[in-house]
Amino acid sequence: MLKSSNINSVISEQLAADQTASDRRNRLNAATKATTDNSTCWSAINQDALGGSLAAVQLSAGVLQIAEPPLDRVRSQLRELIGKQNKIYIDLSKEKYKLDCSEVAKLNDMMGDVKRYKEKLTRVKREMQGIYQRTKELKKRAANVAACKQRDYQRKLERQQHEESLIGSQKTQ
Repeated sequence: MLKSSNINSVISEQLAADQTASDRRNRLNAATKATTDNSTCWSAINQDALGGSLAAVQLSAGVLQIAEPPLDRVRSQLRELIGKQNKIYIDLSKEKYKLDCSEVAKLNDMMGDVKRYKEKLTRVKREMQGIYQRTKELKKRAANVAACKQRDYQRKLERQQHEESLIGSQKTQ
């Protein structure tokens, strides 16, 4: 919106400059009209006050009459164009703001998703660590159970061999 105020200030400056130029033309036209009406009473004092001769004043008035209508038309077209540019600028600014708002909304949604997914990831990581710890403990227990069974089996075998050796030694006697 800052650029819009800059454009508005440029427009107001241009309009003020146009008004000043228009005031000058009106004074010159009034002076020309006065000189043409009083051409018979033209004196050196009037020439000095207007800054030139009657011919110069009439010539400048003629040039102004020729050039003024197209200039006025161009000025009005410029005012219209500047007004349309301001309207387009304001519309584009509104659209940009809407896009910015929608992008911010999308970004907020994505940030919410990231937060949710991070929480899920943390929860899954904790669960996986828990499962890993339980698996590790179960493997230890399984190894201990297997070792105990192996010792029991070994003892059983030793007992059986011992019994067989005792039975075999009794038969031999």
